[in-house]
Amino acid sequence: MKRKMTLSCGSILMLLLTVSAVQAAQGDHEALQTSSTILFSEIFNSALENAPEILERDVRQQQVSSYDAIADNWFNGRPQLSLSYYDDRTFDDRGYREIEYAIQLQLKRPSEWGNGRLLSDAYSEQFSTWENSLRHYIAGRVRNVLANISEAEAALALEREATQNAEDLVTITRQLLDSGELARLDLLQAENLLLQQRRTELETEALLVDAEREYEVLTGMQTRPDYLYTETLSAQEDISVMHPQLLYLASDIELAEARYQSALASAKGSPVISLGSRRQRSDGLMPYEDSIALSLSIPFGARNVVNSQASSVQRDKTDAEVLYQNTWRNLNQALHEVEHELFITEESIILAEQQLELSEQRWQMSRTAFTQGEITLTQIILALQEVLAARKESELLVLKRERLITEFNQTIGVMP
Repeated sequence: MKRKMTLSCGSILMLLLTVSAVQAAQGDHEALQTSSTILFSEIFNSALENAPEILERDVRQQQVSSYDAIADNWFNGRPQLSLSYYDDRTFDDRGYREIEYAIQLQLKRPSEWGNGRLLSDAYSEQFSTWENSLRHYIAGRVRNVLANISEAEAALALEREATQNAEDLVTITRQLLDSGELARLDLLQAENLLLQQRRTELETEALLVDAEREYEVLTGMQTRPDYLYTETLSAQEDISVMHPQLLYLASDIELAEARYQSALASAKGSPVISLGSRRQRSDGLMPYEDSIALSLSIPFGARNVVNSQASSVQRDKTDAEVLYQNTWRNLNQALHEVEHELFITEESIILAEQQLELSEQRWQMSRTAFTQGEITLTQIILALQEVLAARKESELLVLKRERLITEFNQTIGVMP
């Protein structure tokens, strides 16, 4: 009797410590409001605008506009103004003067006239696919956090039901103790079970708090849905090349190719035309003579130099192709794993429902038998724990199936 009393006091102490820990975790978090009318699209749009990655949007858009503005230029780089001045003051000082000024323009070769437009289109395509890829990524995060909340909320409801059952068991045990059918030791055992269950309930409540905090950080919203978010399993079976991630990586390959062509042209050098005027006199007694200054310089040769300067950009293209192939393989592997787990979960739900039905029958029979003194407290506790575990497994398997459906759709690239 004394040993059981000590265990009960220890359980009370652990319960108080757990309560303190949960209250500390909840101290800076208020429970979110719930709504039955809030839509996934509202949550998604809020999460998208709240995402740090959205800061890239304006910069990427500006980049597209900048390259589009110069896509059809006939010249490379910026024009240059050159000025040359010559005199003989420091030597024989005969009055020789020469002034030459000109505008220098870097001409495009005929073979690179389309490079500017190619590069502009590549950046434009990358911006479009980046937006779709970001939307797909944020949709996956919203799907995940909603599933976390649903699972935590369902687990908490089950634990509260288990707490109520444990309280009922204590009440029945106390009644049987008063009638002399049970010993004080049995009551202590039932009360210890109740304290342990309350501790489990508090720990589960902390999981819901964590899920709500994650939702708030992701979306910036103070309201969450009060219903289970579900999706229909996509009829698509394979990873398509139109997958948002693959489209974005494919645009990286196209951009790397466009940059390689531009780097190749830059390494070859550009013909430079210089157009200006020259004013000169041979000595101080002669008048100034004016003439037009026109020159053209053309780089040539050194193919190995050109290739070496463009090789690093060509390597970027190869890296982009490798990343595309690895991502495609990873997506297919993830899809296979989700399909396999979804199949197992579907089969497990059927078995769990059958097990729950048997456990419910055993619990009802054990409860009746205990009130009549036909079984011991240990036996009814085992029956209670069994039915609670069966209820929890059955409901959480259903929620797991809904999560796996959203994971399947996310992996295959289907937006909500």
